[in-house]
Amino acid sequence: MSIVDCHMHALTKTEFKLYKKTACANKYINIRGLYIDEMLDPYDFEEFVDNGDMYFIDSVDLDDINNELNKIEMDLNKYPRIIAIKIYLGYQKYYANDEKIYKVAEFANNHNLSVTFHCGEIYDDNGKSSYSPYSDAKYIEDLAIKYPNVNFIASHINWPNFDNLFYLCHKYNNVYTCFSGCNDGETLEERNKQNIMISDVLNKYIKLYPNIKKKIMYGTDFFAISDEYSDVSSYIKTLDLLEITKQEKEDILYNNVCKAYNIKF
Repeated sequence: MSIVDCHMHALTKTEFKLYKKTACANKYINIRGLYIDEMLDPYDFEEFVDNGDMYFIDSVDLDDINNELNKIEMDLNKYPRIIAIKIYLGYQKYYANDEKIYKVAEFANNHNLSVTFHCGEIYDDNGKSSYSPYSDAKYIEDLAIKYPNVNFIASHINWPNFDNLFYLCHKYNNVYTCFSGCNDGETLEERNKQNIMISDVLNKYIKLYPNIKKKIMYGTDFFAISDEYSDVSSYIKTLDLLEITKQEKEDILYNNVCKAYNIKF
């Protein structure tokens, strides 16, 4: 069975080899960073162009939106496995319904791309997390209404503003999410505790909104610069704690990702 990691960050092949030691996926969506801080340096698409199992999400710097979209247009012509655009809400101080992001959504609509957002907590250079009002998924609603043919992915289950996120996933056919980055425990014991916490959240909202089982995706948010992300094996174990069927697990691992990104991997 194909398993897609819908959200990971590998800058180099060396980092990708580290990821492969503990990863359970055999298809990968590698997300390009921005020069926001040392954790989010962009990789060169050429580094992985020979990996047919890797697909790409390009990133956009909202501070220079017009030039950025022109660059992405050139990237699309050169790298056909680009399937989405990433916006780093919170790291850049824009709400998801900002006029600059409407430009991104319009571009995505014209090029059959999805749009992925960083949502929920943000981290500084020292790995400390904090809440940012800019990265709340609730502002995606305006985009979901105006662009029904564009799929929007609110990453990291909008931690910890779950109500806003799962309501959107329930109400709109074109809003998806993933639980990548939610398990940052540095020890096996900590990761097991985190898995229980994540699964409790997902089970609660699955009971409230059963249709969101078709909107949740598996991802790890691997990036090698942080030690706690060098082991991503715990993420797939979250599925064993969910109150779902075998088919619904396969949906989270593969089918939901295909729908969110309009592609068969």
